[in-house]
Amino acid sequence: MSTDDLPPDERFRGWLDHISRMVAPVRAACDDPVRFTGSIAATDLGAIQVSSHMVSGCEGFRTPRMIRRSDPELFQLMLGLSGRTIVAQDQRVAELRPSELVLCHTSRPCRWVTGEREPARGLLMVFPGTLLPFPRHQAERLTATSLSARGHFGGLLGSLLTTLATDAASYATADAVRLGAVLMDLVTALLAHRIQAGAAVPPEARGRTLLLSVQEHIQRHLADPRLSPATIAAAHNISLRTLHRLFESQETTVAASIRAQRLERCRRDLSDPSLAGRPIHATASRWGFSDTATFVRAFRAAYGQSPLDYRLRYAAAGEGEAAGLRATRRLPSSPRRVHLTQELLPGTAPAQGRGDPREAARHPGDREGGRDPHTVGEQAAEEHSRPLTRHQQ
Repeated sequence: MSTDDLPPDERFRGWLDHISRMVAPVRAACDDPVRFTGSIAATDLGAIQVSSHMVSGCEGFRTPRMIRRSDPELFQLMLGLSGRTIVAQDQRVAELRPSELVLCHTSRPCRWVTGEREPARGLLMVFPGTLLPFPRHQAERLTATSLSARGHFGGLLGSLLTTLATDAASYATADAVRLGAVLMDLVTALLAHRIQAGAAVPPEARGRTLLLSVQEHIQRHLADPRLSPATIAAAHNISLRTLHRLFESQETTVAASIRAQRLERCRRDLSDPSLAGRPIHATASRWGFSDTATFVRAFRAAYGQSPLDYRLRYAAAGEGEAAGLRATRRLPSSPRRVHLTQELLPGTAPAQGRGDPREAARHPGDREGGRDPHTVGEQAAEEHSRPLTRHQQ
């Protein structure tokens, strides 16, 4: 929903009606309703709803009388992205600023003021209190209290909320439900940590949250050659045995996960034309490999060829694709043209082992008809640059 789609004199009322239907009825006032702007984009993740909001200056409130008339008994967790919002509930006042979280509950009177100097942007997660493993009244001790989205659990939660709000349309229904469960694990861990109710958190939820934290830590420190199971365990105040047990469900080990992610970053850089001048050893060092020989052996084991061969073959594949594109533009409509287009144009279904250089890496000796798949484009361009015979015409 966007107020840009409404006549100016209907924008504020249209926005207010929309948010009242989304969560719970609220009342609001605006000094200049005609110039009011607001937008909302929401997605459902099972019993959880995540939405992004932009709103200009206004003031809203929810009274005891409104609560008696309609109360869905939902928690609202807000994440600030830009601008400033003041939230008051349970005789507490919190300022929602970028990278901060504030919790509210629809069963309690509340008041908020937003967008005083500039439009406020944020994300909103709405969930029933029954999804929390501890009594609702314990979580209500944190209403209108600023919670950091830069810390341990808050940082993970803020990052996932931002990703889901941006890419929600790309998830299937079953995936959306599972992602909603992950969100609740993080919310549970964040709130339990603040109210010291860790004993009430189910062990499986603690394990999933801890694994997410470890995986995020690995991604942030891939470039550090000191990254190891020992440093990861120390950073999370757990034993090495606990850390290794976390990865049993991932069908890999901690060290193997680190190595695989580092190799993937190196592979990505080696296929980037803008980094073609960077030495191989510099790419290895950039992603935490302190010994070039060790990196070369690991890369060959993973991708079937050396880093240098991969870079050269990837460059050749790009040149062949460009040549093939020029050739197919000159071809008449025929089955031969369709076949070449499938082989050479990006975005079409390539034959097995051709379109993706990573497939070539796995099968470096692959040939068809005595020709290297990566030179097909150049040969096609040469072949179809000759004049057509009468029969072909």
